[in-house]
Amino acid sequence: MTAVLILLAGIAFIAWLYFRRRAQTGLPQGAVVYDDAGRQHLESPLVSHRFRLAGRPDYLIETADGIVPVELKSSACPRSGPYDAHVYQLMTYCVLIEDALGLRVPYGILQYGDLQRKIRYTPDEKRRVLQLAEEIRAARAGSVVHRDHNHAARCRGCGYRSVCGEALH
Repeated sequence: MTAVLILLAGIAFIAWLYFRRRAQTGLPQGAVVYDDAGRQHLESPLVSHRFRLAGRPDYLIETADGIVPVELKSSACPRSGPYDAHVYQLMTYCVLIEDALGLRVPYGILQYGDLQRKIRYTPDEKRRVLQLAEEIRAARAGSVVHRDHNHAARCRGCGYRSVCGEALH
């Protein structure tokens, strides 16, 4: 009898830890169907051959509304709101889920270190993702790509800084 009570107490404690950790992540209610930030890695990224896109969201959550991609960012959310690059990374995952998996995507979540932003996925957002993808392809095909911002901090973190003639100091 005592062993059964200890076992039940252990199970209850593990369940409490699970739900506490889940609440701390800020993830929406639903089943985690993919977890690239933890243990359930996909063997390959989500791929849309039609749109020539590929990517790995941090989480996919199955909710009553559809599949919700979640992208984790370790930094705090900028006071002015999420960076466009973060928003369109998330929206790209929405396009991928819709096209590669054939699933409905109502919105995506940007989970910053300090808060969470829910971003609606709309036909306009999809069009913008596809337009940006074409602009990126065109820039890569060209011989020169120009800096598109005036933020020295972005330059310091850029992987092309050592070969860029326009880097800010």
